[in-house]
Amino acid sequence: MSNKGYRFAGDVEIKSINLVLSDGRSLDISDMILEVNIYQNMFEHYLRGNFVVEDALNLNNIIKGNKEAGIAGGFNGGEYIIISYRERTDPGYKGIAYKQHMFALYETSNRRRISEFNESYMLSGISAEAYQTIPQKINKAYGRGSGSTISKMIKSIVDEYVLTNDIKTIYRSARINKSLDIDETSGLHKYIIPSLSIDGSINFLANEANSIDHYPYYIFFEDSSGFKFKNVPQMIADAPIDFTYTYFMSNVGESDTKEGVVQDDQYKIISYDILKDDNILSNVKGGLFKAKTINLDILKKNKKEVIFDYNKESDNFQTVSDGKFAVEVVGDPVINLISSRTGHDNDVLFQKETALPKKTNTTLNRKLSYGKQLFNKIIQVSIPGNSSINVGGLIDLEFFIHNNIGTDKGNLDKSLSGQYLITKVRQKITNDVFTTILECARTTNSL
Repeated sequence: MSNKGYRFAGDVEIKSINLVLSDGRSLDISDMILEVNIYQNMFEHYLRGNFVVEDALNLNNIIKGNKEAGIAGGFNGGEYIIISYRERTDPGYKGIAYKQHMFALYETSNRRRISEFNESYMLSGISAEAYQTIPQKINKAYGRGSGSTISKMIKSIVDEYVLTNDIKTIYRSARINKSLDIDETSGLHKYIIPSLSIDGSINFLANEANSIDHYPYYIFFEDSSGFKFKNVPQMIADAPIDFTYTYFMSNVGESDTKEGVVQDDQYKIISYDILKDDNILSNVKGGLFKAKTINLDILKKNKKEVIFDYNKESDNFQTVSDGKFAVEVVGDPVINLISSRTGHDNDVLFQKETALPKKTNTTLNRKLSYGKQLFNKIIQVSIPGNSSINVGGLIDLEFFIHNNIGTDKGNLDKSLSGQYLITKVRQKITNDVFTTILECARTTNSL
């Protein structure tokens, strides 16, 4: 891959792509790489990457095993790829920091012969923490005594099982520093986790977590800076809009655009695809508008119903766009039945249990509705490479209407334009071109 001179928006500088073998040797394979893809997903715990290799050296034979120890040669699961890259901007690209990632390789695929002396294949990797967490199980009580917040439990799990001292030592040698950013949760809890995986335990606690305003939507994910346990409504409220990207139809010229818009190649949308648009029937079935939770107390032999009505609660939702739905739904299209100990801590008969009642019975319907509303519209856009973009951030997308005749001339397409939450990021480098592919979500059309 070339490293010379700024030429165009989406130009890239590859500092290094090193293959670290299980015996500690490091090979610079940057000249062998045809394509790089680095993936962030707001609903996955770890970064992933794949690397398409054109191999004239036959690395499988270079990577020797240990016959005495019974270890075969070739890729065997102990290899890493470390990549360091950044986009070039004009002028002054040297101010942009390199993004550096380490991936533990777990698969070789798509292997084929492309010439008499060359073959290609794809190496797939995942953040090294995944190799630690997948085989381990948690058998532990959290919140002993008077209980603890879920945010503290998450930090304890991450410190003990994810960002361990061993992992930090590996990253230190590669000059990688991962941070941990945790949003606070509300309420005290006690849990006994019996042989549940690390990632399963984190997901369980995220589902149980409650926020101070009782509108929770907690997720755990990794972006280019490290791991995050975030409450999505709070994340949206805190996130600034760092970038605005614009899509111009071929029949819209520079003089046709609205006042103040500057056409900069660096901030043009290359292409877009609408992945999901309004689907009212799906939203009704999914509990966006109305739902009921039946809390069944087996010990007290009674039940309590919690009714959710979108029209009464939607003003409390932190969304990406200002609009909301105006659909009236009769009945209860979604009914959830869950066990409950609500009130046991204040009941003389049951106080000795020292149980701390869950709050999910009051927040479950809100969370289901919020998710349906927040991810109502999903769009995928391709833009010139931008390594500063992460999942969980907000972005402003502008789309000019395709008809620039008369009064419509230069207006924005309000059905698409506006703020979006970035849910997936794919950093793609191929043929010396850096492209960022985003999946973005929001509620409704702009007002």
